[in-house]
Formats: sequence, structure tokens, C-alpha cells
Amino acid sequence: MVPRTTQKKLKSWLAPRIVKYLIWLIGLTCRKKWLGIKTVDKLKLDNQGFIYSLWHNNITCAAFLLRNQGLLSMASASNDGRIAAKMIELFGNQSVAGSSSRGGAKVLLAMIKGIRSGLTGAITPDGPRGPKYQLQSGVISISQKSEVPLIPFHLEATRQWVFSKSWDKHKLPKPFSTIVISIGEPFWIPKKLSKEQFEAYRLEFERRMNDNVEVVKREIEQIG
Repeated sequence: MVPRTTQKKLKSWLAPRIVKYLIWLIGLTCRKKWLGIKTVDKLKLDNQGFIYSLWHNNITCAAFLLRNQGLLSMASASNDGRIAAKMIELFGNQSVAGSSSRGGAKVLLAMIKGIRSGLTGAITPDGPRGPKYQLQSGVISISQKSEVPLIPFHLEATRQWVFSKSWDKHKLPKPFSTIVISIGEPFWIPKKLSKEQFEAYRLEFERRMNDNVEVVKREIEQIG
């Protein structure tokens, strides 16, 4: 019988590689339709750093779509989070282990330092346990202290699997579907805010992210 520690190590090594190649194969069969991509192109042309902000149920497919872009993402310190972090690294990006609720200040400081050094941030602000599509405050703090804007990022496919038992209703495109990716406008957080103003900015950006979800859904409906 294989010891439990060996099983965990094997799972940690094998699972992210299986997921990577599964997503890679599916992604290669799919058509991609990007909305708002010029927003990111302009920021890169201006040498302006930024942070992609995407809901947790996008993370698997986004790891493929945003591969090899010099991203720094925040992954949960749990076993599943470590698998996700390894998958992100296998797609040519970097990760910081932890979350705004687990690892706290250390994780936030690592993200801020990395983004200030020139890396592009990628954060799932409703993770690691939700509630789904409700924005936690960590992403606002990171944007504020890094002095770079937040960019709403959302994707869905015309045909997709939805894992209904997961808290985030995780989504995975089906082969040969069309993936619609919408990139919203930059959202800047002022350096100095009162508690009331901070909360207002948090709610406003949450609204913008969910508006971006609706943009994708409307586009999916038009494609049929």
C-alpha cells in the first residue's frame, strides 16, 4: 500500500500536468473571440502595469488563455490551491501561495512587490471559498498600494461544462466551442481613501466585474 504522504506528492505532481494538457487540447480546438483586447494592448504599449481581476470559476481556462505573459497570481495555500499554483507555473507564469484570508499581509506584500517590479497581476477576488461573484477587499488594497489599475476579465464558452457541486460553479469549455473573453476598462484606486470611500470603490468594482459577466453572456446569446 502506498503511504499517504507519497500519494499526496504524486497527486501534487500529476494533477496539474493532467489539467494543463487537458485544457491545452481543449483550448486548441476552440475559437476565441476577444472583446476589449485593445485596452490591454494600450496599457502594454504605454508600459503601464495592471492587474487582471477574474472570478474564481474562470481560473482554469484563463491559465491557458493568459499563458506565458509574465503574470503573478495568488493561489490558495490549500492542497487544491497548490495544484492550481503548479498549473499556473506550468503555463509559464508565477504564483504566490496564500490568499487575503490565509497568509494575510505576507501574501499581499509579495503580490505588491511583484507587481511593482513589473509583473502583471492576476487575482480571483471571490476566492478561495467565495461567496461566488462577491468581491473581497484584498484586490482593492493590492491595486491601491501597487498604484496600477484593475482590469475586469471574464470568459465563457458557447458550450461548456459547469461543475455544479463546486462553490464557484466552475466552468470548462467543451471542445470545438467558441470562447468569448471580455476585458473591461481600467479601474484606478486612489492612494488615500477613508473606510467609507474604500468600501464604495470595492462595491463599484464588484459591479463592474459583474457587468462584464453580462457583456460575455449577451455575446454568447448573439453567437447562438
